[in-house]
Amino acid sequence: MDNIEITVFDEINDYKEKIYFFNFRQWLFAILIVALVVPTYIFLKDKIGDEITSYIIIAIAGILGFVGFVKIHELPAEKILPYWFRHYFCFAKPIHYITDEEFKLQHQKKNKKNIKVKQKNVKESKSEMKELKKKKKQEKLLKKAKKKYGIKEDKEVIENKNSEKELFEKLSKLSKEQQDAFLKLLER
Repeated sequence: MDNIEITVFDEINDYKEKIYFFNFRQWLFAILIVALVVPTYIFLKDKIGDEITSYIIIAIAGILGFVGFVKIHELPAEKILPYWFRHYFCFAKPIHYITDEEFKLQHQKKNKKNIKVKQKNVKESKSEMKELKKKKKQEKLLKKAKKKYGIKEDKEVIENKNSEKELFEKLSKLSKEQQDAFLKLLER
């Protein structure tokens, strides 16, 4: 007697209806390959030659054939290509194998450095904050005192202060010899 074998699929989704050895997806891509390759060959063989045209045709047919026919781990090409892209381009880093002890030492060194840097930053930021608070407090007290005693700065006083600052800046830019000569001129 003949042995009849019945295939039982684990998942109902694994079943694909086939029409003359191809499923619908494969037929669609086979027709698409023929529809693109034949006109491309006819159009390009006179313009750029047979050899280059054949390479172009192989590339087109290969890409479409891969997308339409190949499955990797039961995933079609449009689902597998994003994984490949991420793996080879986004996360492509060389893997360095180290022992557990080396790993612990590296992380201890990094943690110590990070703690020291953070402590310095915290100390600096705290001291800067204290200085800013002191300055603000002094400005407030000064404003209150001026308001209380009715002291107002005249424009002339402010202008004199500005002119003194400008003069001081100009003098500081002069060389020592020029400063001495300027002082001799002022003494006369």
